[in-house]
Amino acid sequence: MARPKKKAAKRKPAAKKKVAAKKKPVAKKKVAAKKKPAAKKSNAAAKKKAAAAKKKAAAAKKKAAAAARKKAAAAKRKAAAAKRKAAAAKRKEAAARKKAAAQKAAEAKKAMKSKLAAAAAEVKAAKAELAAAAKREQMIMNLAVAKDKAVAKFVESWTKKQMAKIAKSMKPKKRRKKRAKKA
Repeated sequence: MARPKKKAAKRKPAAKKKVAAKKKPVAKKKVAAKKKPAAKKSNAAAKKKAAAAKKKAAAAKKKAAAAARKKAAAAKRKAAAAKRKAAAAKRKEAAARKKAAAQKAAEAKKAMKSKLAAAAAEVKAAKAELAAAAKREQMIMNLAVAKDKAVAKFVESWTKKQMAKIAKSMKPKKRRKKRAKKA
């Protein structure tokens, strides 16, 4: 069995130290005495450079975090807008359904109202007809009563007349003497 080769870890290259340019030694001056301040200078420069790089990295990190926050906020706003749009569409659809239902109910109410009006008209006509029939019947009854009274009255008067005639015919006739005419 062959073992996979391990990858060597990448190492960061060590920060290069600035080496001060070597000056030609002047007579009577020691070169070793100049090395210490140069080393201090190069060490300070390296620290300064490292601090600048660190500051730059922190700024980049801060900028990236701000950009990420901005992107997240934009996405959040976009999602909220989509949610609002969906809610508005839902409300609009519900309103349309409600309007359609109200319209249907209004039509049904209108149809029912017209049916009720027709039924009421029929009832009114039937009542009028019934009232007319009752009036006619009352008038016929009154007529019958009046007729009976008239017939009774006529019969009574006629009977009286006839009885008077009979009575008159039964009486002996009186004979009148003829008077002589005066000349």
